[in-house]
Amino acid sequence: MVVKLLFLEDVYPTARAGDVKEVKSGFARNFLIPKKLAVIATTHELNRAKKLREEAEKRRILEKEEWKGLISDIEKNTIEIEVRTGPTGRLYGSVTNAMIADKLENIINRNIDKKSIKIQNPIRTIGEYKIPANFYEDVSAKLTISVIPDEFSEIISEDEKAIQDDTKTDAKILDPTFEDVLKTSEKDNTLPDSSEEILDDSTKSDEDMLESDHDSQSSKKI
Repeated sequence: MVVKLLFLEDVYPTARAGDVKEVKSGFARNFLIPKKLAVIATTHELNRAKKLREEAEKRRILEKEEWKGLISDIEKNTIEIEVRTGPTGRLYGSVTNAMIADKLENIINRNIDKKSIKIQNPIRTIGEYKIPANFYEDVSAKLTISVIPDEFSEIISEDEKAIQDDTKTDAKILDPTFEDVLKTSEKDNTLPDSSEEILDDSTKSDEDMLESDHDSQSSKKI
């Protein structure tokens, strides 16, 4: 079921002030009429339509000019969004247009409809982003959003880094690399020429042990 209304205010994108349109009765009864955005289009009310359109057009021109004046302030500011992140810089969730709208309201002291901010791809990592926004009809801007970790996120990152460093140290102790052997040799002033020399020394030690065992067995026989 539909009902014919005369719109008293701009209701984007449904209608402009002074428009006469049919809408669903539930939308009219539960939202438009209680909010005084529209009235039932009776003959008496329709006589007001022309005057409403003229007044609304004047308001639109003024509001559009106000938004144009705000665009330079909006675009020259970087909107910082502090978020909780993991050690890799990935967010626990994502940045929403409501979060951006809330920050922007504090900058320009004006109500911002979150739907005017168009996040095209989910923001789930720290960094800088360019986000398009359409504030009023053809008045648009490019927002610069800087997503940064909050103080608690930095603590988590440092703890994780310490754990990783400890793990690397333990691994070196359990499995020394050739570089570790070289460093030890340098301290003893017995730097080997190559890894082959280290292997040769190890082989010689094994041969000496075998020769010693052989001599010991020969002595027992005598």
